[in-house]
Amino acid sequence: MSHSMLKSLMPEETGALLDACPLPVLLLDAAGCIRGCNRAFAALIGADADNGHEAPEDLQKEGLLEPFLGRGTLVNWITSDGDERWLSVESLTPVGSRGYTARFYHDVTDKLRLVKERDALVMQLKQHTLRDEALPALMNRRGVMYSLEPMVARCRRYASPLSVIAMGIDMPPEQEKLRVRIGHLLRDQTRWADLLGCNDNQDFLLVLQETTRESALRLVDKLRVHLVHLGTGGASPASACYGITDCRRDDDAECLLERAEAALVKARKGQNGSAICL
Repeated sequence: MSHSMLKSLMPEETGALLDACPLPVLLLDAAGCIRGCNRAFAALIGADADNGHEAPEDLQKEGLLEPFLGRGTLVNWITSDGDERWLSVESLTPVGSRGYTARFYHDVTDKLRLVKERDALVMQLKQHTLRDEALPALMNRRGVMYSLEPMVARCRRYASPLSVIAMGIDMPPEQEKLRVRIGHLLRDQTRWADLLGCNDNQDFLLVLQETTRESALRLVDKLRVHLVHLGTGGASPASACYGITDCRRDDDAECLLERAEAALVKARKGQNGSAICL
């Protein structure tokens, strides 16, 4: 059907359609006062003037309809039976309507609940993942802990050496890509049996099997040299601090990691490039 064949609705036809509309509709004048509503809106707020209940105009005077009259695009409403609903708002001011505005309310309660459930599941998934979010090639602290526990048990049983290095990098935000290159460097300078990860502060964690504290210190010296080379080509070299510890008789994985991270905190209080052993 062409546009020229469409006929304009008469005022009474428009009113009948709005009253039958399944969406709650509220009509406001230029001063923001309620001039009418359809049946869906009356049902939403529990008002029915025909049956002796308060009309929307009366509820507006009592200030009970303020959520529906604000400038926000989302309304929170508690129905008469105690059900919480969320409604998005769309306003329409027809040309020639003398400033009257029709406000349409879409119930988005179920949609918002699904979004909240999705966000909660995403958060749970993040809490159970073993990989670092920023550097997926490395483990996060949870992943390091999960893999470190049997190593500590083996170290205690066979008296084999095991060392941990917590490596903190200080660099400008614009050089964040350098962190990825450092991750590759650490992989190149460690063995396949070693663990690499990051904690929540984005400090690198190196778990070195069959490695004494002295050997861990020698690795730190090598890393210092490589970090200087990574900073060539116009970029400022990244400064690093190191916290180093080794596994002891009564250690568990958490105790071992915490001691390395505590040593890193002490190293950061010193000068750049410092290494503290605990």
